Amino acid sequence: MSRHSCKAQVVNAWLWMVMLLASTTVHAHLMVAQRGTLNLVGDGAYMVMSLPTTAFKNIDDDGDGRLSYVEGNAHRREIETQIRAGVQLAGPQGLAPLQGVIFTLSPPDDAPTAPAQQLVVLGKFTLTPISAAWQFKLDLFGSRADEQTQHVTVTRGEESQLMTFTPARRTLEVLPSGWTVFVDQLTLGAEHILTGADHVLFLLVVLAAGWRVRHMVVALTCFTAGHAVTLIACNVLGWTAPAALVEPAIAATIVGMAGFDRWCVHRAQTPPAAVRWVGVFGCALIHGLGLAQAFSDLGLNGSRKVLSLAGFNLGIELGQLAVAMAAVAAFQAMRHLSGNASIKLDNAWISYGAMALGMVWFFERLLVSA
Repeated sequence: MSRHSCKAQVVNAWLWMVMLLASTTVHAHLMVAQRGTLNLVGDGAYMVMSLPTTAFKNIDDDGDGRLSYVEGNAHRREIETQIRAGVQLAGPQGLAPLQGVIFTLSPPDDAPTAPAQQLVVLGKFTLTPISAAWQFKLDLFGSRADEQTQHVTVTRGEESQLMTFTPARRTLEVLPSGWTVFVDQLTLGAEHILTGADHVLFLLVVLAAGWRVRHMVVALTCFTAGHAVTLIACNVLGWTAPAALVEPAIAATIVGMAGFDRWCVHRAQTPPAAVRWVGVFGCALIHGLGLAQAFSDLGLNGSRKVLSLAGFNLGIELGQLAVAMAAVAAFQAMRHLSGNASIKLDNAWISYGAMALGMVWFFERLLVSA
């Protein structure tokens, strides 16, 4: 037997020992909810994953949205069947065999015998051929809103990847090329802006000020520059900020910018454009903290992290540009149909509506973080 083969077997044995020891632990800290790892060693891919119990069908006998030990033992065969169907690793020659499937309940730390909302799953995929391109498929998502995202960290030697699965992104390439990384992160960045109501609302407030096109372009550039600076600082220099402060602060930027615009209108004053540009830039620094927190779960190590950051940031800009173009087109259409007087009224409603919704978000996020 070769030295490499012996080494691989030793590593495999140690990994399985760790997995077996882990499977006897029933505390929630065994694996964070909706997190997982896939370690590629030799000809095996070793999986540990925490999945929501609501992702499994016909196992919750009492309908409480949790899984008890009695229910888990009664439906072990159904659970294993659904794991094999919902977690797959595919290569050029088809699906990799999933061996040694083990799963255990992960109840709360303070109630180790209580029904669980998470199920920790362990198993090994056999990779043949080892050097082939593989795709990881996940089709087990919970019924609750906070159970619709699953993060899986993939490692092979010094290479590392963090895959983010959603119901719309069920299949991802394992350790992809640089171009695939760039495109994937670009898509995630655009999705984050287009689905982030607070970022979209802030952009609408900026665009609703009634500036000429040149001023709006400069304002958007300031917004881009601001959150790009924070993104780079957080992911390259290691800056951090707690979400409990960042999320209410983002809501406060909406209230502040909309309130500033209304204050200027009521006083019939037009402040220097540079003043508002500085304000937009400052608010963008805060928005960038929120974007950096989102990106921190999506990046790759080494050179791929640079590509990932570039793609994510470009995706944000494309999403922002799409919002801006749609808003400008809507404003132009309203001006054509109703005239400038109607535009001023609509801008006022946007500002007041943004302030009201921003205040709701501000206090809601404070209460959540309290």
